[in-house]
Amino acid sequence: HQPFTKMAYKAHRHLLNYCGHDTDQDDIDRAIGHTTAYNRVIGNSYTASVYLGVAALLDRSEDLTGRPVAFLSYGSGSVAEFFAGTVVAGYKDHLRTEANREAIDRRKPVDYAGYRELHEHKLPADGGDHANPEQTTGPFRLAGISGHKRIYTKR
Repeated sequence: HQPFTKMAYKAHRHLLNYCGHDTDQDDIDRAIGHTTAYNRVIGNSYTASVYLGVAALLDRSEDLTGRPVAFLSYGSGSVAEFFAGTVVAGYKDHLRTEANREAIDRRKPVDYAGYRELHEHKLPADGGDHANPEQTTGPFRLAGISGHKRIYTKR
């Protein structure tokens, strides 16, 4: 979980110290550097950060076939989830490396006023039909809300 990447580096350093290992910065960079590549560029993404970390790891690493990968995500209220997986043969055929980089490149800067406007927007609670303007460039978008349900459309 890397809502901001310094957190991942500090956690890894703490774990190494706790286990009695050296905390050489180059070793830490080699151990987790690939996982922080997208999050370093995108910034604070909370829930998405664990999946951005996995995408970056798979996109940037040499062959990981058969290697174990651990996931840790946590939130407020002292809640955490840990799970693990094993990278399967042929995974590279399904990577979206170029699409991931294109999505990152399509980002648009948001100034402070725009950021405040986005965060002051309230979702309607009256059960009516409410359309949302097109703002993003991804393959899907939140087109509106109707009957308390989010309506997503494909671009």
